[in-house]
Amino acid sequence: MLKPHEMSSVIITGPNSELEAVIKELHDMEVLHIVEHSKNELADIGKPLDSAGRLSEILVKVRALTAALNIRREENKFELKKGLLEIESNVRKIGNGLGALNDELKKTEELISKNEAVRQELEILKGLNIPLENFTSYKSLACFTGYINEKNFQHMNGELSKTTKNFMLFKSGEKRKFIALFIDSKNREDAGSILNKNGFSQMNFSNIGGFKGAAMSNLKRTGEENARLQKKRTEIKNSVEKLANGHKAFLAAADKFLSIQLEKAEAPLQFASTPSSFLIKGWIPSGQLNSSIERLNKAAKNRIFVHFEPAKTHDNAPVKLKNPKYAKSFEFFIDLYSMPTYKEIDPTFFIFLTFPIFFGIMLGDVGYGVASLLFFWLLKRKMKAKSFFNILMLASFVSMLFGILYGEFFGYEFIHPVISREHEMFTLMYIALAIGVVHVNIGLIIGFINELKSHGLMTAIYEKLSWIILEVGVGLLALSYMGKMPISPLIGAVFLGLSILMLFKGEGVKGLMELPSIFTNILSYARLMAIGLSSVVLAVIINDSAKEFFHQGGVFVLIGILILVVGHIINIMLGLLGSFLHSLRLHYVEFFSKFFHGGAKKYQPFGFKED
Repeated sequence: MLKPHEMSSVIITGPNSELEAVIKELHDMEVLHIVEHSKNELADIGKPLDSAGRLSEILVKVRALTAALNIRREENKFELKKGLLEIESNVRKIGNGLGALNDELKKTEELISKNEAVRQELEILKGLNIPLENFTSYKSLACFTGYINEKNFQHMNGELSKTTKNFMLFKSGEKRKFIALFIDSKNREDAGSILNKNGFSQMNFSNIGGFKGAAMSNLKRTGEENARLQKKRTEIKNSVEKLANGHKAFLAAADKFLSIQLEKAEAPLQFASTPSSFLIKGWIPSGQLNSSIERLNKAAKNRIFVHFEPAKTHDNAPVKLKNPKYAKSFEFFIDLYSMPTYKEIDPTFFIFLTFPIFFGIMLGDVGYGVASLLFFWLLKRKMKAKSFFNILMLASFVSMLFGILYGEFFGYEFIHPVISREHEMFTLMYIALAIGVVHVNIGLIIGFINELKSHGLMTAIYEKLSWIILEVGVGLLALSYMGKMPISPLIGAVFLGLSILMLFKGEGVKGLMELPSIFTNILSYARLMAIGLSSVVLAVIINDSAKEFFHQGGVFVLIGILILVVGHIINIMLGLLGSFLHSLRLHYVEFFSKFFHGGAKKYQPFGFKED
């Protein structure tokens, strides 16, 4: 707690003949955070193991099959008995089966698509009593098929009659007519000109070539064929689904196995290498160092050399946070923001103490707390973000406690309050500002300790203690002028002047420019009162609005209930969002700015996979 795990830097060297055994043991131990090697004059970057290419190729096939079969990745207990050989054989078998089904499905869908095009053309022609074989091309006849409106149809018909008597005209439809015109081929150009002049829209029937008989009978036969093809398509898709269900456990297990093996095979790309030896740099938690070295020596038959030393103050060591179980969920906020540097104080425990309190002060209602606690409990059961929901459940419980303090249950004062948010607004504001003073100064004390460890006592005094002295000076001046303390204003002025000189010494002009920031940070904690007040006022408005409808009786009672339910749901959602974001802001901005630098790498041991 407050400090991360102690880390030791490690260098492992040995002959290339032992590289695979060392990689396997490191992967199984899950302790070494690898520092990637950059190519230099002394050593090149290592080459992947010989198996890497084969593993990569099979893994691509497994993932392609997983995607093609629309299989969701999930945990399973499938056991691979023969390893890589079993995977290769089964992948080939599944791939062949899926390929055959996909080919058949593609052909079926092409036929369905073609039949649909035929059906659309037959639907147009069914209104004309013309055998379909008549639409084939003739040497002596020209055929025009398409749409024309009613008004232009009469005009076109008259013009054609004046041009020639050797034509036949068929039509269907009302306002917009579909026509089929057969005319002597020597009049083709004249007919085309007349049709275009009358707004004729040409339509070609390319999909019914070779069809004979009436359009209606062909339409029925096409429909029956389409129904058969649709049924066949469904059967093929069911076969694909059956294939997926039968092999999803195997494919998931194969993916996991291959990913692990490929990670091992490609590990040398992070190591230094010479023609005869390898060198691995990394970090191991000091508490696991001796047992790790012992296991490595045993795996490599004592043919390797391991050099280690504890992390120094300015080493860029990865950080493995160390917090008690009850506070561990709050590491979520550190992951979300940035890892503290190796020698910095870990703020997780402080967030565990204050975040739920800030959240509870703002939400502060027994009914809202119970509702949100149940909601987050249900979400925790359904989703994987356990840490996140643990935080929200604790914050909801604290909201219930503050609800008892405020005497509030869905906006109603169900017991006599210790402090009323609705009527003691200024008291709450003073409490919120007092919390701000305490919280900001805790941050300054943590910053003092960090600077003391990193840069020495004087730097810590100039850069952090000066802010506390500044607050003391302003406080003494205020108390003196308000007559609350019988002291000379000169004392406060001395503290104030001293703090300004110290700030200038520690942070230069930048420190002087930031003088007002300490007070704006403290004032920012007034939001603890403001967010809570807005929530309770909205709850009271919802309750009063519903009460008006209850008094009217009858159907208005239902409207009142609806107002209560919808109104409080919206208010809970707004309250949860506001309480979460503003609590987070008070930590990230007002609190962290007093001590936190961050930027360290998170400890990620080779072989370890987070849930």
